[in-house]
Formats: sequence, structure tokens, C-alpha cells
Amino acid sequence: MRTLSLLFLLLAPQDYKDELTRVKPTEAADAIKTFKLADGYRIELVAAEPLVASPVDLAFDEDGRLWVVEMVDYPFNESEGNPAQGRVVRLEDKDGDGRYDTRIVVADKISCPTGLALWDGGAYVTAPPVLLYVKDGVRRVLQSGFGTQNIQGLANNIKWGLDNWFHASGGTNGGTIAPAGVGISGRDFRFRPTGEFEPLSGGGQFGNSFDDFGRRFGCSNANSARHVVLDDAVLRHNPYYAVPAVTASIAAEGDAGTVYRTSPQEPWRVLRTRLRKEGLVRGQVEGVTTFTGASGIFFHRGRLYVGEVSHNLVSRKSLSPNGSTFRAERIDKDGEFLSSTDNWFRPANFATGPDGALYVCDVYREFIEHPHSVPDFIKKHMDYASGKDRGRIWRIVEKDAPAWTKPKPVDPVAALGSADAWHRRTASRLIYQRQDKSTIAAIEKLLGDERPEVRAAALWALDGLGVRRAEGLLKDPSPDVREQAVRLAPVESLFDVTDDAPRVRFQLACRMAESKDPRAKAAVERLKPGADRWLQTAIAIASGEKTAAKKVQEGAKTEAPTQIGDRRKVLESYASVLSLKGDAS
Repeated sequence: MRTLSLLFLLLAPQDYKDELTRVKPTEAADAIKTFKLADGYRIELVAAEPLVASPVDLAFDEDGRLWVVEMVDYPFNESEGNPAQGRVVRLEDKDGDGRYDTRIVVADKISCPTGLALWDGGAYVTAPPVLLYVKDGVRRVLQSGFGTQNIQGLANNIKWGLDNWFHASGGTNGGTIAPAGVGISGRDFRFRPTGEFEPLSGGGQFGNSFDDFGRRFGCSNANSARHVVLDDAVLRHNPYYAVPAVTASIAAEGDAGTVYRTSPQEPWRVLRTRLRKEGLVRGQVEGVTTFTGASGIFFHRGRLYVGEVSHNLVSRKSLSPNGSTFRAERIDKDGEFLSSTDNWFRPANFATGPDGALYVCDVYREFIEHPHSVPDFIKKHMDYASGKDRGRIWRIVEKDAPAWTKPKPVDPVAALGSADAWHRRTASRLIYQRQDKSTIAAIEKLLGDERPEVRAAALWALDGLGVRRAEGLLKDPSPDVREQAVRLAPVESLFDVTDDAPRVRFQLACRMAESKDPRAKAAVERLKPGADRWLQTAIAIASGEKTAAKKVQEGAKTEAPTQIGDRRKVLESYASVLSLKGDAS
């Protein structure tokens, strides 16, 4: 009977126009009244239409100016007949009142831009199928080949890392990247302005962020918090060991955790859910009280913030060590850090500003949903472009925080010693960009700073200038700093290192994978007692353990895959024989 009903609906669909009333927008001046914000904070509007439209990523440069990516063409790209409409714009607050008032279009007619990171007066932009560099009067394609088949699976969110590389989420579309000549299916990637490009472990959807010590986090729809544990570079040392996973789902409540929305369900979503429950429309019945559209995960002042564009809210989590990885616990037990009664509120991304505030990138659209997931008889009553000329950026600070003041230009060395993450990260980028060797002595002094995050930043900044000081911090009082020292020290200096901290031990195992020295094997043996599953995996890689795939390959004398570290290719080569299962990342 249900099959007949479905067939009837497909052949002669009912017109549900009366059930599909449209939701009206709230004007920017009144939008603040729709918010429910956690106690102890205040929220302020800093930019809105017409100054900004469809913002999906943002970053502050060293002069305090705000750069914004506008994905105006969402959700249709050029292959679907939608001309490129995306832009990179730069906003300034000329009168110093805390509201941006000046807009400069740096680049326009970009197809579906999804992220940006600043460099040398311009910005790198993910705009699949290409990675661009744009600057006033400059527009260059650096790499191409990024997949475009799913508008919500595009590569996105470029961030400057502690390791002096730009890192980005590869999205879910994958691709074969040229001229780099590597595949990123199920992976993220990193690159440098000098042309290097490498695949990374990852595989989230929209979001990419670092904590103060360079650990990387992502999210994907129902999975609100993921930690990238095993680096792709480690896997390459033993490319035939099929690991079970490279990322850890760290949300304490698990996938599809509870959310507390204050907005009503949109009429179109109510109808689609009802028809799905009745079996008249294909698709999974979405939870109205669980994560379904997690995006733009962001580390800010020791906490993770996650946007939920489908439910019009921002959730926050505390982070605590959990062996080789972390545990992310909901902070707001029966509510959210920020929620809105306005269905148009779409918090897709975040940034920390020069003032230490959390900035929220609100796409502000009537609809955020993949067009292919909505039946045509519903979709004909929807306008996916509705709101493409709107957008808001919000500043959230503690209630007693001082009023906003115009930021001063950054002095890189002084800023590297700051307690504020934005200043340290901006300083790190500028130090690497300028390669000024006269700053080395001043940076070396920061290795003795009282703050562990400053010592770690100084260590990596020196490495970017060609100065190696990691061995001197292998006995640092902070395990976070020791972890960074292990990552940077010559592997020969690590053979006799012992440490009780789980993540330091994990990094030691990863580094031992680089060496064939018998002392490396002895070091690995010392790490085995009390090892959690991630450390066990790192130990297996470092020990040269082989899955059955490698053993079959040796026996048959077939050619090994030529792409180093291509775990998907390895598994596909032997799955027909052994039915191997593992994470192909």
C-alpha cells in the first residue's frame, strides 16, 4: 500500500502550497531581540546588509580590518547554470564606533567561495574547483581539481597552523589536485605559499580549527566535534597498515547529540518530515532536537564553539584530556550558548578578533538545505536565493568587557608573547612571512615565558626561521609544550625520552615510525604498557606491523601502489581477496 501511495505521489503530487507559508526575515536592527544568550555575555551587531551579504568565513588582518568571504551563489554553482557571484570583501570601521562602515571588494565573480586565510596583503580562498590567491589587482589559481559535485561538501575553512602551514578542510567531495598531483578523497590538506601541497588526515564537512597547541578539530552534520588524531604523514611510514580510524568523535553525548533550539520548525521541514515518516518521501527522518547541521567548529579561549545552521543556534563544549585525544562536554546543560527564535539566523563560522571577542558569521538565509534533499513538489514553493543579499556579523564578549576600541597594528614579536590567541597566530604568520632573522634573539627569550602556549608558539616560530630549539624543551613542565618539542626534535634525540603524559607518549610513538634504528624499537616497547587504542595504533605503525594486505602483496610479488600513503588505494587493491575493512584515510 505504501509503495502505491509513493507511486501516486510521484505521478500526481499534491500541491502543498497552503502548508508552505514562507518565514519572513527580521531586520538587522531588531535581530538582537531574537537571541537567547548564556548568562555573563553580551552580543553586538558589527556588520549587516548591505555592507555584507551571505558571509561564510571571516578573518582579521594585522591592521584590524575584517576580511569576509561572501558565498552569494549558494546553493547552485556554475555547472547548474548559476553564474559565479561570490566575493572577497574587506570591511573597515573608519569612525571607530565598533560598527563597520566601509566596504572594499577585493575580488568578485568567484564561484562558491567557502573560506579564506590572509597572507602578504591578500588572501588564499577555497573556491572549488580551485584554490585562489587574491589581492587588490591580483588573482591567481594555485591549485585546481577540488570536487564540486556536492555544494555542501566543498573544500573550505583555511586556517594558519602553529606548524607554519595553511590547513583546510577537504570537505566530502575529494578531488585529484593539480599541479600538486595528489588525491584528497576522505582527507583534508595543507599548503604553503612556496607551492608545497600535502594531503592530511581528516574528512570532515564544513569546519576546521586549532587549539592553542596546534591540535586540529572538525565537525560534520550530526557529528559535532571531531579530533584529528593520526596524521597522514605518520601513516605513510607504514602505508600497508590499515588503521581503523584517524579521527576521534569526542563529543561526550556521541553523534547526533541533543540541541535546544528556540526557533520553530520551518513549515517546509515539518511537511517533509511528515511525508518521510509516512513513507511518501525518501530520506532519513531528521531529529528536531539533535545535531543535523553542525558547521564551523571553532576553538576560542579553551572551548569549542559549534554552529548549528539548521537549528539556528551555537553550542559550546569544554575540552578535557582523554588519553591520546580529548573529551568535549556540553557546557550549557539545558540550553545553548546562543540561540535565536529567527529561522533565518545561520551561524556558519567564527573568528577571534584582535579584541579577544568571539565573532559569529551569520549567513542569514531563509533556506539552508541541499536542494537535492527536498522533493520538487515542495521545492517549487521555495526560493533558495532568498536572503542572498543579506548577512550579519556579531561580536560576543563578556558582559563586563570594555567597550570596543580600534586595534593597533601588530608588532609580531611582542604579539607572539601575548596571552591572546589571535595576536599569537597573527604574529606567527607575519614572522614566517617576513623571515626577519633579526627577531630570532627576541623570540628565543619567549621560550622561557610563563605561559605554555607562548613557549609552544615561540618554538614553532623559530622552526619557521630555521632555528631548532626543541631539544631544550623536552623536559618542559607543561606536557603540551613537551608534545610540541617531541614533534620538532631530531628523532635521534628521542630514543631515550620517557614521559607519563598520554599525548607526549603518543607523539613519541609517531616519531619512532620514522626510524629503523634498533633504539627506536626499544623506545616503542617502553610505550606499550597502559597504551590506549590510539597509542596502540601508533605503536603498530612504528613497529612495522603488516596487515594481511601487505603479506598477500609480498607473496604474490605484485606491484605496490605508487602513491605514497594512499590508504584507499591499498585497501582497494586487496579488498577483493581479503575483504579488509579499515579507514582509507
